[in-house]
Amino acid sequence: MPYEIYQTSAENVIAATDAALQKQDGVDENLVSAFLDTTPPYARDALQMARELSLLREVQPGKFVPDAKCSLYLCTAIRDNKAAILRYVLEQYAPYSTFKARLELTGVVGEAANQTRALHNIDAHRQVISATFIDLGTYAQSLISEGGGLYKPRRDDPKEYLTILDQVIQDRETAVLEVSKLLGQEAVDWVDRPNVLDNLVTAYQRAASATDDSRAPIVHAGNAVESFLVQVAGYHGVVLQNANGINAKAEFISQANQLLSKHKFMLKYLGHIRNAADHGVDQEIGTQWAISPKTAVEYVHVAQSTVSAIVKHINGVFTV
Repeated sequence: MPYEIYQTSAENVIAATDAALQKQDGVDENLVSAFLDTTPPYARDALQMARELSLLREVQPGKFVPDAKCSLYLCTAIRDNKAAILRYVLEQYAPYSTFKARLELTGVVGEAANQTRALHNIDAHRQVISATFIDLGTYAQSLISEGGGLYKPRRDDPKEYLTILDQVIQDRETAVLEVSKLLGQEAVDWVDRPNVLDNLVTAYQRAASATDDSRAPIVHAGNAVESFLVQVAGYHGVVLQNANGINAKAEFISQANQLLSKHKFMLKYLGHIRNAADHGVDQEIGTQWAISPKTAVEYVHVAQSTVSAIVKHINGVFTV
């Protein structure tokens, strides 16, 4: 298998992977450059490095989709656990494994990079290899900085970070069970899993740390609701041409008489709170809305209730 290394950072690799998780039809360098607020070449390198690490798959030239469960675990884990997950991913990657072993032997980053380049027939310059692997390795706590440009592999029991990985997986599966119970099996069976259920589960997990980041639960729950409305529109044969966002999609479906007014107004709440969380400066107040942790938690619950209620209506039951 041929390898190539791209100059990027751990944070950009994670963010590029996160962007791909948000788009069912995949992402390209232009979308990711906007997502990262960087240039297309930097976005391209982040995408390609994520592909090298088997976090993303290039389904057609320049178009990337998630490639493994680790992508989901990495992007939905709390900040303290991301390092352990990235370390697991990174240490499965043969060139990095070689780099780490050669660094242990030589103690010199440049020499380890050059030997890795030769052993794996990599085209990238050794400086690119060393810069990328040092950034990824230190973020993942696989490498330790000794100062003065010197680094060494971390000597610890792999069980430590594998235990964290196992806990992340268990926490995710527990969250899936909890959200499934709250939605009801009828809704779980009806909704699209990658774009609706998975985002609702992530929102539920993020709500647990809403005091640290109150916008994240709303972003993920809002993505779930908008994807759900696309699914509802498709079920009823409603064309959502140029309907951007939750509010516009709800209006289109309502105008086609396929959405009850009570459900539409539940969706309007979700749409307006999401806009406050996700759209930057509001022209009405001249600044960005602050989002309270309480609102973030409630938003996730209302999103779950709304999805469940609309699925019940589709099946002939009227509830809010």
